[in-house]
Amino acid sequence: MSKNKGLKNAVVIGLLLLLSGLTYASAPRISEETAKCIKCHKKQPGVVMQWEDSAHWNAGVGCYECHKAEKGDPDAMEHNKFLVATIVSPKDCGACHAKETAEQEASHHAKAGDILNTKDGVLGQTIGGEPAVAVGCRQCHGSIVEVNDDGTLDTNTWPNTGIGRVNPDGSKGSCSACHTRHRFSKEQARQPETCGKCHLGPDHPQKEVYEESKHGILYQA
Repeated sequence: MSKNKGLKNAVVIGLLLLLSGLTYASAPRISEETAKCIKCHKKQPGVVMQWEDSAHWNAGVGCYECHKAEKGDPDAMEHNKFLVATIVSPKDCGACHAKETAEQEASHHAKAGDILNTKDGVLGQTIGGEPAVAVGCRQCHGSIVEVNDDGTLDTNTWPNTGIGRVNPDGSKGSCSACHTRHRFSKEQARQPETCGKCHLGPDHPQKEVYEESKHGILYQA
């Protein structure tokens, strides 16, 4: 091997090592608890990959930081020697996102679950029956989430990401109704297709009206 070729190879290897070092140094430092969560949940690679593509990952905010629970929390349960809660409620998000949580709590979206205790809700159950209410009403308006004695969630009321969900900690709403987990992307939440999860159909055809409007046509074009 010529001296020049050997020198070039050494430079290339050096640059690669330097880049790998920079990449490692720029990676966020995650907690020991989150590292243990990831070790198991790598078996669900989609969830972990979504998180690794999020602003939370860049900030070093992981599974445990969002899901950790305190003793006495109504939905706290022991999971692999950790005390956690399945639901990350707006109250939990508010620990970091206080301004956004205050705006959400004052919004019409947070009150969407109020329909569950009105005549409309009773009418839906009478005419459509429980399956129709579960799919047609609660998935958008939310459910009143009930907790079993062991801290697990009652499957008659959960899973649910309705915008006005009533959470075990008393807070109303679900941030992940729009900011889909586990990326929680602001960009994705702003897309009109996201609003179409709830705002469509004969009783509230906002998505269809928008799509036929000049704004909707321009967006599609």
